[in-house]
Amino acid sequence: MAEPAGVPPASTFVIRFWHEWSAAGSRWRGRIEHVQSGTSATCLDLQGILGFIQRYGVMVDDSNDQVGNLR
Repeated sequence: MAEPAGVPPASTFVIRFWHEWSAAGSRWRGRIEHVQSGTSATCLDLQGILGFIQRYGVMVDDSNDQVGNLR
């Protein structure tokens, strides 16, 4: 099956998570980078990560089976 026009054949993402503590409590933070473009973003939840990945045409929407594999 051929790739849709405009979708790169492969995309690589690096995702880092760390746990932060403060007087207000603790939380998880993350940073995601699209290796091919060098673009990166920080995120506080899974939706932020998925939104970043979707910008690169990797996962078109929430009905895609790949999304279920990330949850």
